[in-house]
Amino acid sequence: MFQNFLIVAGQVMTLFIIMGVGFFLCRVKRLSQQTISQVSYVQVNIVVPCLIFNSLRIDRDVRVIREMGLAAFATFLYYAIAILLAARLFPKQPGDTRAVLQFGVIYANVAFMGFPLIEAVYGKEALVFAAVSLAVFTLFQWTHGIFVMGGRGHISVRSILLSPGVVALLSGFCFFMIGFDVFDRFTGPLGQAITFFANLNTPLALMLLGAQMANSDYKKLFASKTLYAASAIRLIGLPLLAALIMIPIGLPPMVYCALVTLCATPTAGLTSIFAERYQRDVPTAAQTVTLTTLFSILTLPLFAAAGQAFMHR
Repeated sequence: MFQNFLIVAGQVMTLFIIMGVGFFLCRVKRLSQQTISQVSYVQVNIVVPCLIFNSLRIDRDVRVIREMGLAAFATFLYYAIAILLAARLFPKQPGDTRAVLQFGVIYANVAFMGFPLIEAVYGKEALVFAAVSLAVFTLFQWTHGIFVMGGRGHISVRSILLSPGVVALLSGFCFFMIGFDVFDRFTGPLGQAITFFANLNTPLALMLLGAQMANSDYKKLFASKTLYAASAIRLIGLPLLAALIMIPIGLPPMVYCALVTLCATPTAGLTSIFAERYQRDVPTAAQTVTLTTLFSILTLPLFAAAGQAFMHR
């Protein structure tokens, strides 16, 4: 177990070094806030969808399809229970702050932080299950998440179905069912372009995350007991919940470990974006993302190492 922890800790530190590059570039004014916003748009709308699409380029068989279905069900169950529990949290906080904190403890950095970590720890074959988990995440995020942050009037079925992640998953699953050789036969150059974009995910996502952290007020960050509580729930409480509720589902070890590890990632960067869009507590949103990301240096290796030990028991 300790050896697994050291190996995973080294992999996690590699990811944080890449984040440090983005942090440094932002601190020395080589990355402006406008640039960060523009590159984030490219990451969310092009790079991540290409990664999802590419992650489905695997051999098609009944076992994989069954495991994908189990992964979707397990993730759906996890978010349903997490939402019910989070609705009771932070009752003494003002409405705008409470909405941000509830959103922040439920929705983790599945794409930016989760995908690079899953690939580093469990290998490319685990990415297909990360993609399935991301699709369920997207469904909840653009329904319940928008309801919490913006209200019922902002929810749109069209925006959910046309979101880049969902489009990439649905189109990728179609080619997964009929065979990617058909796609490659008619669109070879497009397939290569998609692969190139997918390969950008790890460095680009982590540099963006580091750059976003560079603008936090660290004096206020470490003085808030509420933020510490939110971080503990996000990084320890909910991953343990995921580990417990997914046991009876009968997931294969790799799938189980990958899904629990995704649930252990820090608060999603989209928390700040939604807070700004729906005029919620933007400083608290940014501080929650930053503090959970910093503390995840300690917690992520523990969950990922436990996952590796579970797989090889």
